[in-house]
Order: sequence, then C-alpha cells, then structure tokens
Amino acid sequence: TCDLAAVPQPTSTLTPPAADLSLVLIALGKGTQNYTCASATGVPSAIGAVAQLFNASCAVAEGNLGSVTEDASAIGAHFFVDNTTPDFDIIGLGNTELKKAESMAAPQATDVPWLRLEAQQQGTTSPVKQIYRLNTVGGVAPASCEGQGEVVTVDYEAQYWVY
Repeated sequence: TCDLAAVPQPTSTLTPPAADLSLVLIALGKGTQNYTCASATGVPSAIGAVAQLFNASCAVAEGNLGSVTEDASAIGAHFFVDNTTPDFDIIGLGNTELKKAESMAAPQATDVPWLRLEAQQQGTTSPVKQIYRLNTVGGVAPASCEGQGEVVTVDYEAQYWVY
C-alpha cells in the first residue's frame, strides 16, 4: 500500500473533499459508457456505465500510472443500479450506491465529464462517503443515433478517487 495522504487531487472546479475525509483508494476504471437510441433520428440517451476497477493508488502516488499492467487483477466493479444510480462494489470496502452531486466538463470534449459523487445510505454497506471521477478518457456518445442501433457502448477510462 502507498501513503495517499499527500497525493493532490487533479485540479478541477469540483468542490474538494471535506477536511475530515481521507483518500482511501485511487482506482482505474476501464469499461464502457452506455447509451440507448429510441430512433435513428434521435440522440443517444445515457443509461449508465460498466467498468472493471483496478488499484492505481501507488501508480498515481508515484507518478507511474503506466505501471498498471494489462494483467492486473480487478479489485471491483462499477455499474448502475438504474439509469441514474452508480454503484461501486470494491473488495475490502464493500458496496457503495451514489448520486451525482456535481459535474464539470473534462479538459477534452471527447472525454466524459468529471464528477463528484455522494454516497447514499440506501444500498451502501461501505464506509465510502464520496467518489470523484477524474482524468477521464473517451466515453462520449456519438452526436446522433443514425446507424447506431438500439444500444450504444463507448469505451472509456477514468480515475476514481475514493474518500
């Protein structure tokens, strides 16, 4: 394990974590942002995401994010209970259902927004209070549903900072 106490969160406009919260994990999420298309002439509508989570705490703390290897063991999963309720099931921490509290545009328009998520009591068995989705790559829906089919999946990666 690595000491995360001095690891600075990436600069953003999101409200920082409260002073009484400690960073317990930085997870790398790799998966898909999922969208649905009601018609070929419509625009994709978000229906959540699915991702495997990998422990990136030491890699981020030491500035070696490239050291998270392809054969790394997953430490958990991120999925949605319904279209608006993200869930994180992390080995050693438990299950956390959250709600979106805040959003900001990612630095690149091709990447999904950065988020601050707040834990909800219902469905949560972990001590986790907040999760930030930061340093996103990909995941943005196509501009239209034309030629897409009913369900659209777009690959993405993100860092999840767990407090």
